[in-house]
Parts: sequence; C-alpha cells; structure tokens
Amino acid sequence: MIKRAIPAALLAAMLAAPAFAATMTGTIKTIDPAKNDIVLQSGETFTLPAKFDLKKLKVGEKVSVTYLKHGGSMIASKVVAAK
Repeated sequence: MIKRAIPAALLAAMLAAPAFAATMTGTIKTIDPAKNDIVLQSGETFTLPAKFDLKKLKVGEKVSVTYLKHGGSMIASKVVAAK
C-alpha cells in the first residue's frame, strides 16, 4: 500500500507545480474571431480570453503577448502593442 502512495504523491506534487507566464513579441499574421485566437508571423498561435476585444488588434501590428502554456496550447492573458 505504501509503495503505491509514494509514486502517487510524487505525481501529485509535479502536477501541482506552478505555471509561469512567458512573454513573446511578434507581428500578427492572422486574427480568427471564430476561434478567438491570433497567429504571429513566426507561427505561434495564441488563444485569447473570451472577453478580449479583437477589434483592438490589426494584422501586421507588432504585439507583445503574455501567455501560459496549458497542454499544447498557449493561452494569452495580455496582448499589447510592442514598442
């Protein structure tokens, strides 16, 4: 019984590790309102929050995206014009 509890506890500890936000800067290649996401020229796709106003963004605009990786997706928490 204890032999099973130790690996389970280790797995739980690894899954509970905090997620860290990262920031990427790039130029918007496409905006997809149906999926609520943007794709940068470099190929990265970011899903935006449902309440995000996509009208603030324009294709060709240089932006800085703050995001978290969740599974295979990059979830944006903030998108602002880059300097």
